[in-house]
Amino acid sequence: MQLVEFTAMHGVQYSVTLGYLKATSVADPALDNACDFRISVREQSGGEQATTELLDSWDEPFVVALTVFFWNRAQSLELARQVKERWPNCRVVVGGNDVSHQQEALFAEAPWVDVLVHGEGELRFRDLLHCFLAEGDLAAVPGISYWAADGNLVTNPDADRITDLEQIVSPILTPVYSDEEITGSSMIVYETNRGCPYRCAFCYWGGATNSKVRQFDLDRIFAELDRLIRLMPTDATLFIADANFGILARDRQIAEHIVELSKRYDKRLIVSTNWAKNSNERIVEIASMLHAADLTGAITLSAQSFDAEVLKIANRSNIRTDHYRRLLTRFRELDVPTYTDLIWGLPGETYDSYLNGVEEVLSAGGSPVIYPLLLLNNTEYSRESFKDEHALKTRWMPGDVTNPELVADVVVAHEAMTPEDWVKGMEFRVAMTLFQKILLRCALRVIHATTGVRMVELCARLQSFLLDDCPDPFLRAVARNIAVAYREPAELDMPLLKTVIGDQIIVPEEVHFQALLCRSVSTERATAKLLNAAVDHLCAWLADSGFEVDRVLVDGALSLDIAATTIMRASLRGELEEAEFAVPKQGWNLLVASGDVPSSLDTSGQGNTVRGTVWAPPRWVHYPVSVYALSIWHGTGRPLHDLQFALRDTQIALPDRLPALAG
Repeated sequence: MQLVEFTAMHGVQYSVTLGYLKATSVADPALDNACDFRISVREQSGGEQATTELLDSWDEPFVVALTVFFWNRAQSLELARQVKERWPNCRVVVGGNDVSHQQEALFAEAPWVDVLVHGEGELRFRDLLHCFLAEGDLAAVPGISYWAADGNLVTNPDADRITDLEQIVSPILTPVYSDEEITGSSMIVYETNRGCPYRCAFCYWGGATNSKVRQFDLDRIFAELDRLIRLMPTDATLFIADANFGILARDRQIAEHIVELSKRYDKRLIVSTNWAKNSNERIVEIASMLHAADLTGAITLSAQSFDAEVLKIANRSNIRTDHYRRLLTRFRELDVPTYTDLIWGLPGETYDSYLNGVEEVLSAGGSPVIYPLLLLNNTEYSRESFKDEHALKTRWMPGDVTNPELVADVVVAHEAMTPEDWVKGMEFRVAMTLFQKILLRCALRVIHATTGVRMVELCARLQSFLLDDCPDPFLRAVARNIAVAYREPAELDMPLLKTVIGDQIIVPEEVHFQALLCRSVSTERATAKLLNAAVDHLCAWLADSGFEVDRVLVDGALSLDIAATTIMRASLRGELEEAEFAVPKQGWNLLVASGDVPSSLDTSGQGNTVRGTVWAPPRWVHYPVSVYALSIWHGTGRPLHDLQFALRDTQIALPDRLPALAG
């Protein structure tokens, strides 16, 4: 029995889905005696060679089962085709949320598949194997679709949802995975419960299943976590794949146990999760606890949009946004980094309302992370009636054009958004992230606070600067390729990006942003020239628009922005350097109040100007710049919080913590 998953994550050897299938099957004595289960987790990046190597390593299997997500669908179904071509008598079984309840489309696309398992697969797969071994009638197995002997496609009645999760045998407390396999995996996906009480129209989790939250036994969870944390390598990610971690009172106990185990085994892990949609004080407490223990990066504040009509269409009107600023303030007081998920392309969202939502986050001191809307199977958005009602137009393309492996059905237009609006929004997110999250974070905050001009307008003006007036022709060329590539992904100019970034691309995600950032910080002189030109461009535009700019305040903030780029050069060039800054006290206090600089720095007695030096911790020379750039994109990396400071004669060393790569 060959169980296969293609993963988009680097260094992952552990699949919770395949582990459940094997553990639940081998717990049945008849299956344990009759079957030899082999798990194969392979990176997608291996392409055709990985598929060939996998097939060549097998003797003729009795069953090949694949778990299918939108990102690995093509590769999984191609492997299934080649299996059937080599071994016509092998049973090919698929399951997963991208193919569940999609039998007509799935079997038309991949007629070589024998059986499709719908919904939760652990018990169905076990029953299916019994049927295969006995050469029984598949009509007796609920929750599957299959080819009948007469050549017709048959779909059996749905199976009941698993109400008692203890029927699903633990792959951690049974010898499914060896110690070496857990130790060798860079990420462990882990569940403490299943189900979601919300019905978001774009999400399969609750929108399609509308399921109550079902819980795994707490003693089982504690025992599983003990083995995992004891074996996981330092800096590995423990991803708690609950739909709403923190929604249950017991989640605080689980977090406390993770902290205690991490101390017991002296492990520094990255604990990542999907936080409860209606964030509350419990979330603040749990997140603060994990952050204080150095176990988490940024905390997700799940907004998606701030437009009431858009949220109503998305069935999110019961997920409150009115306390967003209060939560953001609480996290900032505790020095816990956050990021805010936004989705560009939601039905009802206009380009203006999209910018209004980004402004809500930026003006509150938050970090927006913007994703395109992917049309996922089994969601309300994917229904033909919904698509017709809102005039949804989609394109089969990479959601991130610089990562062509992650192809999906991307919403590129609807009744409130034209295709050009969509491209403009995708462009804007790159310029906004580049300038607001790192290159000009402090200068933009001061300009915004002293003139009242919206952050998004300042970022849009900087986008124009990047496209047309930037003194560096490479930056202009990279910036222009963003829109070109989103209009036509085949026009992605990867050779140009590699000319700028060289061999620094460790993670193939948002490579336009990575290239722009690496080029911008290549040398201190180049950075100063670029950022001074950008600020001059902004101030000239503001003056022409009738705004009075305090250049003393702005230039002081700019000195801190330029100094902050030393941390990028440490990763990019493997060299440590320090830089000086001088910020008027008025500007410094404004930056502290907005969370842009650490509040822990003691500036008493500094007079009217805060002067100091910054430098990167020594380990940054070994930290991949690609990974750090993406941590900034995702809101976890915060250069001005990750640097070390010396103010006058007082040295303040902030925690030397490598930020987590989210997403």
